Amino acid sequence: MLGLTTLLSFSAVSYYKIQHTEKLELQNSKVTTTGTAMLGGPWTLINSNTGDFVEEKDYSGYTILYFGFAHCPDICPSELRKLSKVLESLEKKGIDCKGLFVTVDGARDSVDNLKIYSKDFHPNIEYLTGTPEMVKKMAKLYRVYISKADEIEGDYLVDHSIVLYFVKKGGEFGDFFTQSMKAGDIVKKIEGIVEAEK
Repeated sequence: MLGLTTLLSFSAVSYYKIQHTEKLELQNSKVTTTGTAMLGGPWTLINSNTGDFVEEKDYSGYTILYFGFAHCPDICPSELRKLSKVLESLEKKGIDCKGLFVTVDGARDSVDNLKIYSKDFHPNIEYLTGTPEMVKKMAKLYRVYISKADEIEGDYLVDHSIVLYFVKKGGEFGDFFTQSMKAGDIVKKIEGIVEAEK
């Protein structure tokens, strides 16, 4: 009888330990995100509309940044059309927001090239360029991945992150939107952020 009691006690303790270990493992596997991503900071680039140097403090209102390049055959134009729809919708809702296209290909995207490129998209998008070093610094502030492919007869593509970054008034990072998000969903998210700031 004593042996049976000892066996039952041992089994109960073992069961408890197994349950406790499984519970701890489950808790440790859950990822909890708090706070705001540390994106943004001071930068200097060249505005293709004016040819002047601009800084982050020159854009104190709501802005949406997109990093791309003018020689991009399909993804960048598609994302800029989406950004154009977002800006149009926000304008109709009374939310003043500027788009910023930041080149990831400073070597080819000159002020003149970007002026021509800009004609196909919303007029409230400004196009920023700079030296490869300036561009690299700006991209690093937003943790944008950039990788230049091998050149073929002087031409090349640039692989990069496909993300729209929403920056609140005063330059504080607000949210980011991936390629899979539709324009309408982005507008709703931005509306929520703007409403929360009132």
